[in-house]
Amino acid sequence: MKTLYLTLLWHMHQPWYREGGSQESLMPWVFLHAIKDYAELPWIQSHFPGLKATYNLVPSLMVQLEAYPKGWQHDRLLNLLAKEAQSLDEKEKAALLEKGFFANPQTMIAPLWGYQALYEKRSRFESAEEAVRHFDDQELTDLAVLFLLAWCGNLLRREEPTVKSLIKKGSRFTQEEKKRLIEVLVAFCASIPKRYKEAQKMGQIAIFTTPFYHPILPLLLDLKAAKASDGQIETPKRWCDFSDDAATQVDRAASWYREQFDAPPPGFWPAEGAVSEKAMALLASRSIPYACTDEDILFKSLDGPHQRSDLYRPYRLETPEGPIGMLFRDKALSDLIGFNYASFDPQHAADDFMAKLKAIHESCDFNPLVSVFLDGENAWEFYQNNGFEFFNALYERIEKAPWCQAITVPEAFEQEQLHPRSLQSLQPGSWIYGSLSTWMGHAEKNRAWELLAMTKEAATQAAESLDTQKAEAIQEALLIAEGSDWFWWFGDDHYTPLASEFDALFRSHLRQVFHLLGKKPPKVLDEAIKQVDPQTSDLIAPSAPISPRIDGYQSSYFEWMGAGRLDLTRAFSAMDSSGAIFETLLYGTDGRHFFFQLQGNIDRLESGDYLLEIELGGRHKSQRRLKLDPKKLATAQCSDHLEAAMRSCLEIKLLDPIDDPQETPDVAFMLYRQETLIQRIPLYRALSLKMPEFNALWYI
Repeated sequence: MKTLYLTLLWHMHQPWYREGGSQESLMPWVFLHAIKDYAELPWIQSHFPGLKATYNLVPSLMVQLEAYPKGWQHDRLLNLLAKEAQSLDEKEKAALLEKGFFANPQTMIAPLWGYQALYEKRSRFESAEEAVRHFDDQELTDLAVLFLLAWCGNLLRREEPTVKSLIKKGSRFTQEEKKRLIEVLVAFCASIPKRYKEAQKMGQIAIFTTPFYHPILPLLLDLKAAKASDGQIETPKRWCDFSDDAATQVDRAASWYREQFDAPPPGFWPAEGAVSEKAMALLASRSIPYACTDEDILFKSLDGPHQRSDLYRPYRLETPEGPIGMLFRDKALSDLIGFNYASFDPQHAADDFMAKLKAIHESCDFNPLVSVFLDGENAWEFYQNNGFEFFNALYERIEKAPWCQAITVPEAFEQEQLHPRSLQSLQPGSWIYGSLSTWMGHAEKNRAWELLAMTKEAATQAAESLDTQKAEAIQEALLIAEGSDWFWWFGDDHYTPLASEFDALFRSHLRQVFHLLGKKPPKVLDEAIKQVDPQTSDLIAPSAPISPRIDGYQSSYFEWMGAGRLDLTRAFSAMDSSGAIFETLLYGTDGRHFFFQLQGNIDRLESGDYLLEIELGGRHKSQRRLKLDPKKLATAQCSDHLEAAMRSCLEIKLLDPIDDPQETPDVAFMLYRQETLIQRIPLYRALSLKMPEFNALWYI
């Protein structure tokens, strides 16, 4: 019987959140994903003994995770949450009222009734500073506890007594209960590495790793890789030899792996799936048997005509240092899980995935190998119940399908029915568009590389005069600064409100090198790399799917993160600037519907004399009309094929389903007051709603 072999690889990664020269963690994502995600997937999988998978653990993540049991006080946000409410000053209360709602409103806040009540109260105020005087100490204590409970995954909610009892209680928590919860969660962090070790010993999972601080190996090894991946890319004007650091990043990861698992790593997921022939030769020289990347790289590398079925095989690349086995991810299937299925009924999503696997199975005249690789920690807050029902439905179907077998990546090269093909060459690129342009090419990205090269050169020149301890500390700072995440957030291809914080963290490690050299850091390292470019900043394209709640509030950190952004105060401004109401347009899609948010001087719409006309172009050209009546729109209203709400902003969902994702409609908004057009958005042309190809590492 023909069998479809399925390899699932879940990539677990966070960048280095400690400031240069400090042990303090400035962002909380390692801890929050630890209590929600890092143990969640292996735990769910453990209930399906016939199903195997591969997990990729990045050392920079695991080292930070392991620091929590030793001293969780290094986490700035966790420290804030732990404080007694009555001891908080005004600034700390405002920080809590801002960061305490860093959770998905629909899937994480709404299921906890006490949290939902606090969320609704906080949403009445424009700023956290304004909200401070309206929240008492009990509410602030409740907020801290409920924030932590919202981030707890199903494993904790179902098996940890303290978490279960506090969720049942719902509100009016005590400081002692909060203290106990933090102790429980920190202890849970300590158990995560052991859980992975036990699962690997049982043979149900394989564990891969990544060069230590998640760098783009092809760029460290050869600047020419950037041009080879994208002939139009602009490269930095200043450069130096980073190849020794590339080897160190690999060697450090392999050494970490041996210390943790008492064995050499069986394979690597190169950071961002970024590969090149030199990068694979480096891994082969360290006896790394397997590596994985994206389908775009395979199709760029194959000689002569090729077909889709070529993806469904293992490959073996010959390098000057020896062969290395390679698997290439099915982009469409991987991104369905990462982005689309969150909005599906879990049973329907599982059925849809299996139907697509079955179609591949039937279309191949050989035993196909399908590789599904994606981020293992971020997508699940967009799923109901952290994806629990979806994974159970999917894993049950995979385990019961007689024609489908889920195996680990190493097992793909051990199956007698799977015969690796020889790959004669490998084009450089990554799982993002098949190129390296996400990390080089934009002026900001190149500027970061130039500052890194400047700092590396200064360290190299002083190398002979440094003692061993100082030389190691300098190398550590440089290795951290080579991580991919800093360059990801520079430029205009990805948006996060924390971009300036990532910028500052990156430069802090470069400054630390100069401090260790006994030199004053150059002033240029005090200057922000992340700039507002008047030529390109008007429009930022969407970077990920969104599924916001239509309630008229700019409420959640996550809700509109990944949306496209149009600055209406610049080139796309009012026809008559004195009448401008709206200043910013956010837009995006969940794959089924389009969403819009208009921000600006909403209080000027109180008269109710305003009408918004929404004009859709494309094959289904149409118009929608929305009367901006503040009283009626204080809660979400549905009319004329749209849902809308207006409080601190105007939010709109088009109810017409997107029938064909390949269609590219455009949209324009006309704001009328008593039949007089006072603002057109955009001013000179319609806005294309073409969505870029979303990729699974846009999250934090």
